[in-house]
This record gives sequence, structure tokens and C-alpha cells, in this order.
Amino acid sequence: MKLAPWPHFDEEQIEAAAAVLRSGKVNAWTGGEVTAFEAEYAAWCGTSHAIALANGSLALSAALLAVGVGRGDEVITTSRTFVATASAPVLLGARPVFADVDPDSQVITAAAIEPLITPLTRAILVVHLAGWPADMPAICALARRHNLAVIEDCAQAHGAQLLVEGQWRSVGSFGDVAAWSFCQDKILTTGGEGGMVTTNNAALWQRIWSFKDHGKDPGLALAPTDPRRKDFRWLHTGFGSNFRLTEMQAAIGRIQLKRLADWQQLRDRNAHLLIEAIGTHPAVRVPTPPSEIRHAWYKFYAFIKTSALTKGWSRQRILEELADLGVPAYSGSCSEVYLEESFQQAGLAPLQPLSVARQLGQSSLMLLVHPTITLEQMQQMAALVRQVLDQAVAQRV
Repeated sequence: MKLAPWPHFDEEQIEAAAAVLRSGKVNAWTGGEVTAFEAEYAAWCGTSHAIALANGSLALSAALLAVGVGRGDEVITTSRTFVATASAPVLLGARPVFADVDPDSQVITAAAIEPLITPLTRAILVVHLAGWPADMPAICALARRHNLAVIEDCAQAHGAQLLVEGQWRSVGSFGDVAAWSFCQDKILTTGGEGGMVTTNNAALWQRIWSFKDHGKDPGLALAPTDPRRKDFRWLHTGFGSNFRLTEMQAAIGRIQLKRLADWQQLRDRNAHLLIEAIGTHPAVRVPTPPSEIRHAWYKFYAFIKTSALTKGWSRQRILEELADLGVPAYSGSCSEVYLEESFQQAGLAPLQPLSVARQLGQSSLMLLVHPTITLEQMQQMAALVRQVLDQAVAQRV
């Protein structure tokens, strides 16, 4: 079978980017797309501020820098994530401290975080892996008790929400600051790269805004009539770099943001077709979120029950059989990210493997549910996945 590709840039998005190119106003300082995208994204997320950046990895670095993470600090984060999450503290001279994850959500919990807190802990970096939101009220309450900053890594969670006191609330609005990615295949993607930070804290907004624009003071840079710059252009009150998003990317992002709710419904439909097909299959365990969670379904995860497989079958064989049928299937996110050579050589790995992360890494099966997949394609995929799983347990059923 052949699935519709993701990402897909239709003529409206192509024309929006082309219109910016034709205008010549391609930089955030010359056009208005980036500023509009930031305002619309903050409103969508439910935060006071949003800052568009060149990519999600820089968003993580900017967020950590803004809350004061530096040399000698510890940042508690997840053991199951893309490498950028765990690398970001290291680049600032801090040490990532890896927490084990929940076996269903694959994210860290307050219970896993608390024993790892030491006098050196400066922040908690939470990842909403694959679109399943972490329990942010509990984590934020723990952080307040210990005077720790909370950063949300929302790279895979655009549209994920938690029901809090009767109201749905977006991820990225709970912590002190959140980092988002618009990379190649993300739920929202701005032409290959892109990122955003969101926050309700004006001081953090000012620090990140300044850092992404060479240390400019936003109060001066955004107010050309300010009397302090009446006769001169001395705008730089700190040090920074250039982390800016382009106008073309922002134009694409604005269109996609308007479509996100419809796309989310399609992702949800596709995920539930898989749940219906294999949710109770003896070969796999398929965790489903409780009613107080809205999963963003960046990807769909099931976990192979190795003990249920017949002789000669394994996760690898299941992946290979699915590939032979044209079904894209993968082992999933970086499991036990501390096993990467960089963390091993730097002495940043935990003394003992984290058992849940290890088990999930050895058993996870990841499938695609992006919104361009048609209903017919999704039904065919679900049937083929079930067919292969049936074969994997044929002599045991």
C-alpha cells in the first residue's frame, strides 16, 4: 500500500510563501507574518506571549537560558525522547538527570521526578511524547514546592490538552516556558524547520526575545518613538544571537494553525481506527488516554508482548513483515537516550538502566496517523497490521 505523504504543502501554502518572496519582505523586521504568527499562536495556546524561532532545538536552549540554567545545574528530564531535549542542558553546562517514564503515557511523572531533586536541581524539562500530555498540574505543584522552573517540550504535542477544573487547557501553557518544534514531519510544520516558545511570564518573554535578536531590548526595538532612542540606535542591552524565523515560514505556519483543529480530528480518527483493529489483540498492549486528556496523536504507539509471540517472531520480524506489505512501521522514539555515545562518554548516563524506558524501547511499535492519510488507506493499514499480528501469534491463539 502507499500512504499519502506528510508534510503536504498545498497551493495555498505555496502561494503564501511565494507572495512573501515576491514582496522582498522576507525578514521578520521587514514583514508582518512573523509578528502575526506569534500573536495567533499565543492566542491559540492560551498564553500571553509567543516568540517564533528558527527551530525547536533553539527553542529549548532559549527556554533553559531564560530560566537561568547554567554551569553546574541539574535539569531533570525524561529518558525517552529525541536527543535534542537531553542535549539542551548540556550545551549550557548543566547536567541532565534522567527520570524513568510511565509505561502507558511514556512521559515522566511527579512521582518519578521527586526522588531525583537535589540542591543542584534548577529545572524540570517535561516532554509530551508523541502527543500524550504529562500531568502538568502535579508536576508544576511539585516544582513550586521546591522552587524549580518548569519547561515543557511540546515538539510532538500541538493540540494536546488537559482538563483542569472543568476547562480544557493546552500544553505549553502550564510551565514557566514551553518549546515547540515545527520541523519536517511535526503536527505543524513550517517548511522544514521552525520553532516557537510560549510563556505567561513577561520577564522570560523579554529575555528570550532579546536573546533571539542579538541582545536587543524589546522595549526599545519595538517602540521606535521611545524617547530613549530619539537621537541614536543603541538598542542592545544584552548579548544574544540570531534565532529568528523567516517570513515565508511564518506565512505557512499561520495557514496551518488555522487548519490544526480539523487536522486533529483526522489524527484522532486514524488513531481510533488502529485502536479498534488491534486494541485488544493478544500480541500487543495499546494504552489509551483517560477522558481528561486530549491526545495530539503525533504518532500511534503499541507495545509488543514478546511472550505472546510464536517461535520465530519478534518485534523486528513484525516490522519487516509490515514493511513488505507497504505499511510504514517503526520502533519509535529514542529510548534510553542516555545510551547515545555522547552521554556515555560525558559520564551523564544513570548508574543503572531505567527499567520502564528500557522495556518500552524494546517493545514499542510506532505507526503513522497523519491527517493526509485517507479513511480508505487507514482502514487498509489497520487491517494489514492486524493481519501481521495474527500471524505472529497464530500457533498460540
